[in-house]
Amino acid sequence: MDLLYKCPNMDLVEKRKDVIYKVSDEKLLKLDVYYSNSTDVLNIPTVVVVHGSLSIENIKDIKLFQSWGKVLAASGFNTVVFNWRPEECPDDIKDLIYFLFENSNDLKLNISNLNIFAFSSGVEIGIKNIMEINTGFINKIITYYGKLDSSIIKMINKSCLPKFFIAMGSLDDVYSADCNDNFIKEVRNLGCEVEFILHSKGEHGFEAYNEGEETNRIIEETIKFIEK
Repeated sequence: MDLLYKCPNMDLVEKRKDVIYKVSDEKLLKLDVYYSNSTDVLNIPTVVVVHGSLSIENIKDIKLFQSWGKVLAASGFNTVVFNWRPEECPDDIKDLIYFLFENSNDLKLNISNLNIFAFSSGVEIGIKNIMEINTGFINKIITYYGKLDSSIIKMINKSCLPKFFIAMGSLDDVYSADCNDNFIKEVRNLGCEVEFILHSKGEHGFEAYNEGEETNRIIEETIKFIEK
């Protein structure tokens, strides 16, 4: 399973691998950072890639998420890909965010422009847990084929509204294409900017399974959304 979308120089990006961000029950939880080739660290957006629930111990090391790290870095964003336990220990993601703030200088990451990119069950579990500690530091939230928990609405910092990019697949057999309709309506009423894209032939994991122009367009729109 790999990302179908490719871009120039994605295999040339610099990578810092296996940084330990948490030790839990003798288990080492690690992250990788994929770096943009830009030297203007203070102005480079940071993207945190949040995987969903898979029965793989080191999900950050599978081809799909390595490719996401490379594509996002080659597109101009310093990108964090990490292992966590969404169902067993969802607080892992909070500890990851704390670690990034405390070690931003060493990791050379701009945490004043933090963007969360979540997939599948990582959307419902991950975004909810990050928002529980959010004090306005999240710039943009990107979600692919996942359901956003309605409790997030009450956690949104009214003085610093995040922007949302939500992509769903019409043929998804895990999350229905309309599962976020009420959420989108409510956050728009708060004043949040929301972009919604529906992949007309998209399955769950469309970026790995549905090759073609529509998948490429959604990924390119995602990159433009982070850039602006």
